[in-house]
Amino acid sequence: MDVSKRVLTVPNVLSLFRLVGVPLLYPLAYRDDPTLFLLWFILLGLTDFIDGKLARAWNQTTVLGSFLDSIADLAYYLSAAYFMIVLFPHFITPNMPFLIGFFIILAGSMVIPFVKFGKVIFLHTNLTRLNGVLVFLLVCGSFLFDTTLMITGILGIYYIAYFEIYLIFLKYGEVDRDTRSIFMANAARNNRTADSVKPAT
Repeated sequence: MDVSKRVLTVPNVLSLFRLVGVPLLYPLAYRDDPTLFLLWFILLGLTDFIDGKLARAWNQTTVLGSFLDSIADLAYYLSAAYFMIVLFPHFITPNMPFLIGFFIILAGSMVIPFVKFGKVIFLHTNLTRLNGVLVFLLVCGSFLFDTTLMITGILGIYYIAYFEIYLIFLKYGEVDRDTRSIFMANAARNNRTADSVKPAT
């Protein structure tokens, strides 16, 4: 297959669109009317929900695609935290200690694989995927109602999610980026062990 066809897939283009579209959110966030910001934020968020599903449905999953998706997600969701601080400080202030703790454990989730494997690995677990949806809803919902407790809950789930990722890296080593949970990591290791002890035919 032509290299351009492997690179310029629809899922990869959607991830790239999300990545390059994030900077536009910053000037929009400072407008008096938040409509354009909210519409652009929703559009970029929808690409996150669509790109992975299309990649799996069309058998276009690649290492490059997974990397682009991870970087675009990092830019989008870290920016979402920034926008919550700027636009809704009254919701964030009570959660600031938990938010600082979140950034610490997020950094740890990148340091551990870098130290152990020489590279940063972003895992797309069920819990991090769930939180992606919740953060998307959080930003949108904050324009309508008080989301202070929702922020607390989301950060709590993030704590659990990243401690699970810590355990996966420490116990199972380098795993596939699409490892959904510690149970999936354990099953994958058991399958590899079973395959290794099969008698040769």
